[in-house]
Amino acid sequence: MKLNTILIYAAIGMTGLTGCKKYAEAPLMKDPAYIRVFNNLTTTVDFLHSQQVAPFLTFLADPAVDAAGVPSDAAVTGDFLGARQFYSLSAPINEANSSLATVNPGGNSGPVVTNMNYEYPGNAHVLAAPVINGLDLSAWAQFPSGKHRILFVVRPSNNIAFSNLSATVRSNILIDTTIDFQKGEVYTMEVVSRDIDNAKYGLYVRKEQFIHQAFETNKLYAAMVNLSGKLPASAAVSAAFFFPDKLRISYSYNILNDAVGMNQYNFYYDQLPGYDDTYYTTLNSKMDTVVSFLPLPLLPEENFFYQGVLRTYSTLPNFPSEFQGTMPYVNFNIVNADRPTGTPDSGTPDGLILACSADPTIFNNTPRQSYTPNLNLIVNTGNAFHVYPTLNILELSYDHVYLMQIQRGIDEIPKN
Repeated sequence: MKLNTILIYAAIGMTGLTGCKKYAEAPLMKDPAYIRVFNNLTTTVDFLHSQQVAPFLTFLADPAVDAAGVPSDAAVTGDFLGARQFYSLSAPINEANSSLATVNPGGNSGPVVTNMNYEYPGNAHVLAAPVINGLDLSAWAQFPSGKHRILFVVRPSNNIAFSNLSATVRSNILIDTTIDFQKGEVYTMEVVSRDIDNAKYGLYVRKEQFIHQAFETNKLYAAMVNLSGKLPASAAVSAAFFFPDKLRISYSYNILNDAVGMNQYNFYYDQLPGYDDTYYTTLNSKMDTVVSFLPLPLLPEENFFYQGVLRTYSTLPNFPSEFQGTMPYVNFNIVNADRPTGTPDSGTPDGLILACSADPTIFNNTPRQSYTPNLNLIVNTGNAFHVYPTLNILELSYDHVYLMQIQRGIDEIPKN
């Protein structure tokens, strides 16, 4: 098990320092804001692209439009914006590389490889945000502060750049709004469903407060926000848990009991004192733009090793032999606060136990509603594994959970 993110990014940086330059350096931007853009849509949005598994979008800032109001280009373009990944880091995984996705349109035509970006800036060659408040924010792009017109246009899944698409396609505008970006601030923007059954969509914009907050170096932090819109009719008969209007959340910190051991079907965990189904919060509303962070202990590094060997993550998706692994992990118990668990109903679940125990290096290939990657970020630095403190924002959207993990203390080796 390994997560060599720092080594990867360092290698990329050294290549830029020692080799020839592949891209011209962009000029410095005066008084920038910083933006990151996600496409949270997972269902088809219109008749033009009804065969798509999930909507493809183009993000446009300050678009150039023709006499009919149809956009053709923009000051900033984020093209080929596919549905976001369920786990994202605060540094761009695909920096300076092309993202490709394979789709099968059906029939005998076989698979087609298309351009894909899981977010903006993603693999775009832009000036990244610097380290702010000790946080690695290089997955955010520098962006001119001030008021800007923002468009999101639904486009087909192909390799044709937005400006070369037909006017009919380019006129398929999903969102048209104006946002005032303040200099020095960090923004996360997400295209969300407001009402799936009635095809209503919107833009969720969160001005991140974590750049202004003080965080203890010996703590992990986690926050939750409910980005679900009106629940679809299908939620009433779904085997998955759809996040309702009001959620009660408690949490536990689990550590494998090595003395008791394990067998083929059972692992034995103890709960860290004070962290055994402990009440966290109740989310009383949706689309909150301010999130509250829960502090969790950053355990000593010896807790992540057994006899000198790095412990294992949960073994999903090896069904039915799924285990939580041997790594310490946090789980959240998320329940419908307006309906106590066990109330007789049609059989739909009243809650979700969310285990933050999965292997981050493979999670996006095998996502599960009841799992996220481990909140402890384990990085190979200096030829050794170290556990870095993180900020974790868990975004709950209908029956999906997205984890945005932000690395802290990137300029030094942790002392936990």
